[in-house]
Formats: sequence, structure tokens, C-alpha cells
Amino acid sequence: MARRALLDQAQQAGLLAPEVQLTLPAPKPRPACAGGWDIVVQDLRSLLRLRLVARCDDGRTPAQDYLLRATLSADVLVLAQPVAAGAPLGDEDVQLLRRDVSQIPDAISTLEPGMAARSSLRAGQVLQKRLLVAALVVKRGDQVRILANRRGISVEASGEALDSGARQGVIRVRNATTGRVIQARVLDAGLVEPAELSPAAPAH
Repeated sequence: MARRALLDQAQQAGLLAPEVQLTLPAPKPRPACAGGWDIVVQDLRSLLRLRLVARCDDGRTPAQDYLLRATLSADVLVLAQPVAAGAPLGDEDVQLLRRDVSQIPDAISTLEPGMAARSSLRAGQVLQKRLLVAALVVKRGDQVRILANRRGISVEASGEALDSGARQGVIRVRNATTGRVIQARVLDAGLVEPAELSPAAPAH
């Protein structure tokens, strides 16, 4: 039961080929129960201390607590080479290797496009979600195209980015023709659109 629950968690987290090994650090005898024991997983928060409770359906035998220790392994991404802080990550920077991730709950098996290193990463390091940020595709001072599509009509203007931003981020852009500063959503490297055309855009 505990193994199945942990495997389900690992698969929901996107880990590839997860495997779980369970050990009982301090085995103890279990009293007889004529009707059989009903075992319930109580706490899966720490792989080093999984709590299970066994209850007998006779209504008399005291419930039994058990602490298990689990080891979780999976095919996860490992840095193939050092990556500088802020540098974008690509397939050439990582490799899929088998690792024990019992103490690395946010290890990942796939790399989403457009991600960069939050801090410097070393070769051989297991890649974790907390180590990644959306890569900046527009930097402050870049010349950008402002593309506005309204009811099938496209209008394009040149501008200067006053902030840095990742895809779907909202930054300030100065229109090179009018001098007006607008809020713009980053579409791609060197390309933005007025944020008013995409009200659901996230704030910068």
C-alpha cells in the first residue's frame, strides 16, 4: 500500500521509471487478529519516516503503529556540464541517468523549453525545479518590435525594452516613434505585444 502510494506520487510528479524500496528499521511482532488487519498509510511526507497504522476489526486489539523507511530511485536529469547562472538550458546540458532521489523531492525527468539556471550549476548535479527559472528572452535596452493585432488588423512599431523579461512576462517598453511607455507582454526574443491585448498576462 505504501509502495503504491509513493509510486503514484512519483509518477504524478513526472518522474520516469520510479522504483521504491521499503524497509522496517525496527521490526516488532504483531498481535493475532482473527478478522485480519486493516492497514492505513498515515504519513508519507518524509521517505525516511513513513507512518502506517494497522487496525484489527475485532474492536478490542489495540491499533499498531509502524514506521517504515523508503528509498526512491528514478531516471532523472543530471547536468552533463557546468551551467552559469542565468544561462538557458538545452538538451545538450543534461543527461537522463538513474539516481536515488529519496532526499531530492523536486528532481525532474524532463526539461521544459525556455528554462534557465537560477544559480550556477555543476556537472553531475541532479536537476531540480527549484534550480530553474524562465529564461530571459528580452533584456533591458534591447530593440524590440511591438506587434498589435486588433480585429484582424496588424500594426507594428519599434521600441526599446526598459525591463528584462521571459516569455509571457510583462515589461515596460518605450515606443521609438511616440516616446510613450507601455506595458507589453513578451512573445519571443525581440517581439512584444501591448499587455492590454492580453488581460490575463502575468504581472512583471
